[in-house]
Amino acid sequence: MCGCVSRQAADSDCETRGSVAKTPSMFFRCINSALVAALVAAAGAGCRKSEPGPGAPPASTPPGETVARVHWLGKNRLAAETNAAAFMDIWKLPESAKLETQALDKLSLAPWRLLKGDAATNGAPIARLRPLLDDLVQAESYLEIRGATNQPGELVLAIRLGEARAQLWETNLAAVLESLTGVQPVAASGNRRGWSLKKPDAPKLIELVRAGDWTVIGLAPEQNTLLAAVCARLERDHAPFAARTTNFWLEADFDLRRVAGALAPGWNLPEGLPRTSLTVIGTGRDVLTRGQFDFAGRRPFELEAWNVPTNLIHDPLTSFTAIRGIRPWLASLKMWHDLLRGAPPNQLFFWAVDGFPVQTYFAAPLPDASNQVHAAAELLVQQAGLWIDTNTVGNFTRATDFNGAVWGGVPFMSPFLRSVTADGGDFVFGGLFPNALTNRPPPAELLPQILGRTNLVAYDWELTGPRIESWIYTGQLLRLVFGKARMRGESAGMAWFKAVAPRLGNCATAVTRTGAEQLSLVRNSSVGFTAVELHALADWLESPQFPCGSHTTLAPPPPEN
Repeated sequence: MCGCVSRQAADSDCETRGSVAKTPSMFFRCINSALVAALVAAAGAGCRKSEPGPGAPPASTPPGETVARVHWLGKNRLAAETNAAAFMDIWKLPESAKLETQALDKLSLAPWRLLKGDAATNGAPIARLRPLLDDLVQAESYLEIRGATNQPGELVLAIRLGEARAQLWETNLAAVLESLTGVQPVAASGNRRGWSLKKPDAPKLIELVRAGDWTVIGLAPEQNTLLAAVCARLERDHAPFAARTTNFWLEADFDLRRVAGALAPGWNLPEGLPRTSLTVIGTGRDVLTRGQFDFAGRRPFELEAWNVPTNLIHDPLTSFTAIRGIRPWLASLKMWHDLLRGAPPNQLFFWAVDGFPVQTYFAAPLPDASNQVHAAAELLVQQAGLWIDTNTVGNFTRATDFNGAVWGGVPFMSPFLRSVTADGGDFVFGGLFPNALTNRPPPAELLPQILGRTNLVAYDWELTGPRIESWIYTGQLLRLVFGKARMRGESAGMAWFKAVAPRLGNCATAVTRTGAEQLSLVRNSSVGFTAVELHALADWLESPQFPCGSHTTLAPPPPEN
């Protein structure tokens, strides 16, 4: 049975609250990556826009508005939280520690490699940076970025450290920045403890100060008014952030486009990215993540009644996903118009069946599915076949027993696309393996999670452990088919998969429309991620150029036979 009932209470909570799929384990890697990015920017690879003129705000007021704010409780404090016991049991696994160590080791090389090339890592003070990355995992920290339109922004990172680690940050970060910039930091004047570094390119000013129990690092174009504001908070409240009523593991609010504008105007991020807020906390057994996505403009969702292809979906399920309101997005994709020429569907369903690992399927209701699939099959046979001939194995052929196409000659798979008439009408139907229809209907608990919820945009449920195992097999098979390097069985990422899979249970996610310009999401899960997200995370952590790229995209391809 799919286990949807165990998530009903959490899913109904989506009507009023939501979250994003992030976890502390993902966050510490992201915040460490952010430190590396800040070091790269600080060394001169960041923004190069004009500095504020005489009309800039006075020093007592940080310029612009806050475009990012992130508070991380820290692994040390997380270990003392009773609601984090199950999560910490996973984080304490030897395989988790090995993957974390590997990622931080790679990350400690990144500033020199990204700025000066791989050769620059020889003789660089990498060992000075490495323990600072450990502290960002273990200790409580707070990040804030402010920016005004068309002006360079200011960044402050505060981390709560004991005296010995604080002294380590003072000496080690100074050595790292001197290596990257060629400029030696100068001790702060007067009674102020710390140092500053000034250089000709933006960010021109880098500072480190000690304020109470916190070590505070700031980046700014000239004068860091945000750093002064954070230090004032520390003196007044003994914390760099406002008092919290809930002890969230992770709390964040950010606008990625505004962050890019403040720190790296050259980044061309996609239009329409929402401002995102999120919280993460434990429930003892599970991780509860909530968030909100605020868009600049009304989202054109068409939330008509669900049309679930119940006679295609059958037990024993290991996952099920339903999405609606996607027609405007699909209509904007060139790929859709190249492949299926008619109006796109507005709903999409994915599911996986227990058994053979590649039994993953999709379906979309479409009134003229027969004609659209007939046209798509023709394109697959004629055009995709040419690419397959020179890039991979097998070939597309028209199916002889249904309207559609089959990719034959692929080892252990038989991908297909076809049109079907189901109880809800006509559907486009496809998958990686022939669908062995049975008389076992979908679980009775499944449909009530979807039907009747007028503001539900998407629902996803899975048994994460079995889905991890399926994705290991499917991912390796797809890498083989497309000529990509497979992840080594003895790699830290693969060992981590095998260790965590038996410990992971249900994961249920619901996205709701809570306003004309707003979506909310809530997720109850074992570690905050779905199986495919965990697979993508491990693929990223195994990248030979981490934090850039992934193993699949950057690892050398296998030798030709």
